[in-house]
Amino acid sequence: MLLVALGWAVFHGQLQFNILVNESSGITPVWFLLVFLMALLASSLLEEFEQALKTWLASIVFSVVIVLLLITLPIAFGVLASEFAPLILAGSIQPMATLLILTAPINLLGCFLGQMLRK
Repeated sequence: MLLVALGWAVFHGQLQFNILVNESSGITPVWFLLVFLMALLASSLLEEFEQALKTWLASIVFSVVIVLLLITLPIAFGVLASEFAPLILAGSIQPMATLLILTAPINLLGCFLGQMLRK
């Protein structure tokens, strides 16, 4: 269950980070389809619906942690001054929350359908 949650979180973290960093990429219908298919695949790998819900919640938390770690890497490596850390974090919270609000229902739907197709 933990490996599925980490894989799901890495997928979402990568997509969220890509959208935060590359403004030109934006959110497209293909992006929503990929999110749905990943949720369907991750849910179909789990035995019970309760496990799928716990994994869904864990993947949301892990993806936020991954994105925050990736955003602060330039400061950790000394490329940017540490004075920029609060500015970078404060500027990324609102877009990341918007992305989570957009993707959480799609993930939940994919999680539910993955369990229904499994049975």
